[in-house]
Amino acid sequence: MRSGWGHRADSQDEVFRAVSRIVTLSAHRRYVWRGCADSAFRVRSSLLRSLVVDEAEPLPDERLVRQHEVAMLREAREWGLGVESGTPASDLALLAQLQRHGLPTRLLDVTDNPMTALWSACEGADDRPGVLMAFDVTALPTHDTVDPHRAPGPLDRSLRAALRQSAVESRPFLVRPTVPDARMRAQEGLFLSGAVPASPGATGIDGLPLRLGTPPGKERLAVLFGEGARRAGRPAALPFCAVVVPARLKATVRAHLTALNRTRRVLFPDVAGFRDAYRGEHVALHPLPDVVPAQDDTEAGGSQLPGLETGLRGGPQRR
Repeated sequence: MRSGWGHRADSQDEVFRAVSRIVTLSAHRRYVWRGCADSAFRVRSSLLRSLVVDEAEPLPDERLVRQHEVAMLREAREWGLGVESGTPASDLALLAQLQRHGLPTRLLDVTDNPMTALWSACEGADDRPGVLMAFDVTALPTHDTVDPHRAPGPLDRSLRAALRQSAVESRPFLVRPTVPDARMRAQEGLFLSGAVPASPGATGIDGLPLRLGTPPGKERLAVLFGEGARRAGRPAALPFCAVVVPARLKATVRAHLTALNRTRRVLFPDVAGFRDAYRGEHVALHPLPDVVPAQDDTEAGGSQLPGLETGLRGGPQRR
């Protein structure tokens, strides 16, 4: 907000209108989206976040991030990971697998579907504002986790090449799962990453080499997302934008998202998703259903209870 890249929505209509206005601002642009339930959190990869000890100190640099990344990949291979398909996975593919299972990596989860990201921005932390972020990735390179045309070579080649290109060109890259699991398919997920830049950004985003240029500012974003017909004064381009969703709007926005099939059950269609929903008391077990206890369930078939047959013949025998 302070840097001029953010806008605070005043109503649920403005939240949804903001998505539409970003998408239609300029033809032939591609955006990926990220939602966070607490707008106070800086955007950082899980690996970068795990390495920050003191916010007053400089952020970890690329060397330190890379050291921990290589060590993590080494230990994962020692554990026997990355060979599910019969052949060793590349470092890029293994990194994506670790990210999907909650390990700290330099990858940021993003989605092609803004409604999925909006659900994440409004789910949980109902006493704090959430944020929906849009990244213009039109010109960014995209790397598949599995390249069928890749010539045999070192397992670290694809990741190292992507990081080198990111460092030289000062821009991030996208990582697309070649064989997405059920959750990635449901969420239309992919990853945004890059080499850690030498100088920190001023937008609340750390560890990504973004070249954003001059921010549009509060007034121009207000024009872009305002009611009625489009007016003069809106920004010509929007490489990044953060739409803040006030806490009071979260429940209402979530309710509207159900009409777009954005629900916890749809977005997390795996056992881990059900486990987390159960632990978070999002699974409705009450009222408990009527059941027949196993001792009384005579219609279920199977063996009779011990002593039942003798009891029918005159009671159990004394010993």
